Amino acid sequence: MADSWGGTAGSLGRWQAYVNAWVLSENDTHATIRCQAFFHSINWGFDVYGNGTAYVDGEKASSGTVTMYSPYGGTVTQLVATKDLTVAKGGSGRNVWCSATINVTGGYENGSSSAGVNVWVGQRAYYQPHPPRDCSLQRVSDTQQRIKWSPDYTGMDGGYPWAGVYVDRRTDDGSWVNIADVSWDVTNYTDNSTKAGHKYEYRLCAHGPGGNSKHVACGTTYTTPSAPSRVESVKGGATKVTLRVYGAWAYADSWDVQRSANGGSTWTAISAAAEEKGSARLDLRDESAPAGTVVYRVRAKRGSLASAWVKSNSVTTITPPLAPKVTADSVVPTGAAANVSWVPNHPDGSAQSAAQLELVGSETITKPCTTEKGASVTLAKGSWKARVRTKGLHADWGEWSGYVPIVVADYPQCWVASPATDGVLIDAVPLTVQVDAADETGIAQASLTLAEVGGATVATADVTDLKPVSFGSYATIRNGIDYLLTLTVKGGSGLSKKATRRFKTHWAEPAIPVVSLSYDDALACHVKARNGLSAYEIEQTVLVGPMTVDEESSELSMLGTITADGSALALGSASRCSAFTVERVAYGADAVIGRGMLDSQETIDRVPPLNTDYEYRVTGYAENGTSSQITAVANVFAHGMALNFGQDASTVLVLDYNGDYSTSSQRSVETYHFADGGENGDLPVSYMLDELDKKTSLSWEMERNGHDEFMRVMDEQWRGWWRGHAGERAYGPMDFGLSVKKPGVWKGSADLTHNVFEEPING
Repeated sequence: MADSWGGTAGSLGRWQAYVNAWVLSENDTHATIRCQAFFHSINWGFDVYGNGTAYVDGEKASSGTVTMYSPYGGTVTQLVATKDLTVAKGGSGRNVWCSATINVTGGYENGSSSAGVNVWVGQRAYYQPHPPRDCSLQRVSDTQQRIKWSPDYTGMDGGYPWAGVYVDRRTDDGSWVNIADVSWDVTNYTDNSTKAGHKYEYRLCAHGPGGNSKHVACGTTYTTPSAPSRVESVKGGATKVTLRVYGAWAYADSWDVQRSANGGSTWTAISAAAEEKGSARLDLRDESAPAGTVVYRVRAKRGSLASAWVKSNSVTTITPPLAPKVTADSVVPTGAAANVSWVPNHPDGSAQSAAQLELVGSETITKPCTTEKGASVTLAKGSWKARVRTKGLHADWGEWSGYVPIVVADYPQCWVASPATDGVLIDAVPLTVQVDAADETGIAQASLTLAEVGGATVATADVTDLKPVSFGSYATIRNGIDYLLTLTVKGGSGLSKKATRRFKTHWAEPAIPVVSLSYDDALACHVKARNGLSAYEIEQTVLVGPMTVDEESSELSMLGTITADGSALALGSASRCSAFTVERVAYGADAVIGRGMLDSQETIDRVPPLNTDYEYRVTGYAENGTSSQITAVANVFAHGMALNFGQDASTVLVLDYNGDYSTSSQRSVETYHFADGGENGDLPVSYMLDELDKKTSLSWEMERNGHDEFMRVMDEQWRGWWRGHAGERAYGPMDFGLSVKKPGVWKGSADLTHNVFEEPING
């Protein structure tokens, strides 16, 4: 109930209107509202006369009259008019305006007062719509299914309105999926998204403000069955064939089977008993297959719908086997078993039921078998031949295979005659090796291999003629290394055998060279090599001679000849070197500076690195080819940089006056933007190519003498070597520049593009 008071009226303001209103009754679609108008006196003691009216939603009741007496100082409320109005409920709730108006016209305290209130009327009630009726499903094609229905609009204008119809579909007994929502006035729907090889079910339900109706089934339809993935025919007896149908369609209700005895030229329909072999396979049995080679084809059916035909392999009804394919060990060592295996050749497709293995040699051996397709037999030494025949379902044996040869023989004998024992020391090269071998079937091939123990192969030789062979030189065979000779001999039988011999090299090396280094103003290094001590002698109490100490192991290496003279050792002279080779070892790279140098001869390294340690490796060679080696540490000190020019790098600019340089490098890169760049923040992806560009820019100051030298270089040279403060080196073409810094001082510059480093020609 809602109520409200109007404003006071009359000259003294001693009365007012009062209204109350409420929903008197209601149902799903309508509500009845009652509104009452009252006259209300306020501490008033006089009679009045007037009228009043009640309003509901703009409709008014008949006016009522009021004659009222109120005792002095009293308060009286008197009903004047009542209005009942039935209003329709809508799709949403609303307020209905109810009011009262009181007029006093009796001549005393005349006036008018009104009051009003809202009464809430809720929305009308809605219920589940009635479901569609008379649903039907029609298969139009594999890709099109049509659904029809009749609507049930009962209560459409009341509590059961339709807003639309949901169409649901289920495929192959899966989950229901909504595929369409059509308007309430639509009575059919065509599904154009189906495919062959499936089962489809449909259902409908109406929906509206009151929710969804119950689902109504429309029916089930099947599209054209899928063809089997494969059909395999297997012979099960003289006249029985089983068709193994793989990928059998789950919703097929029948199968068409046809048979051809002429390679597929003509086909005859047959009846075949069906037997399930799991969800993906069906067996169809032909109990009366004709003699000969037959082939089948099968298709799945559902009512009048049929899949494509799928053809089987051909099978041949019961026949004797053909000759099997036989393989055997061609050569077998004496005492070992010979293995023979075969592959049956049964045109009728039947399995092997028996087999016979025949071996002919110094005697004839027959070995029976059943289903096994191989056998192992130990045979006497000599030549043998083997053959096999098999049996299938047919009562007769099949054809014999051709003979396969087997040789049973002893392994060949072989040995290394010289060196005669393992562990022997070899004190000179070349090494002469003598081998020997024997085999009653003859020597087919013999080879000899020389390799470092645990390392690389040094040399190989064919020694089939069993003649001595010489291996190596001091250039290929190293001193103090364990070596392994391996002799491999293959006999006429085909069997192979190996023999080995292990030895160690140990020969007298020449005296260790003596190396002296010196440096010049052109920042070159002069390397001189000469023979070291080659003879032993006593200086006071110290033994002096050709010997060295390994700094890491502290082992003493003594060169020259060492012989026993009774209980004493006799130390002889070491060989002298007849030639020397000098190599620079820097930054992991070796460069030959001098080759074939004589004793005390000097070679010049014109482009060594500056201000960094590096090494020279000097190798001395004796007349017999033996060698010894020593390394010397070098460091060319410089205040600045150097530029070398000419084929032999003999033209030199020493840049030791306020010189500096910078080097830059750049890789060739391909950069791409890809379609998925959004995932990478729209940034590109770059790939490095196998290209590198490097450039060094240097500058220096010079006075008059340097200026004149540089001018000649600018006129005559275009390519050369640069050596930096900290051991850097580069080679390539140069661009030069010259400017005046101040009177008597010039600034030179050069830009060098790095090429592959080349050593200068050392004459």
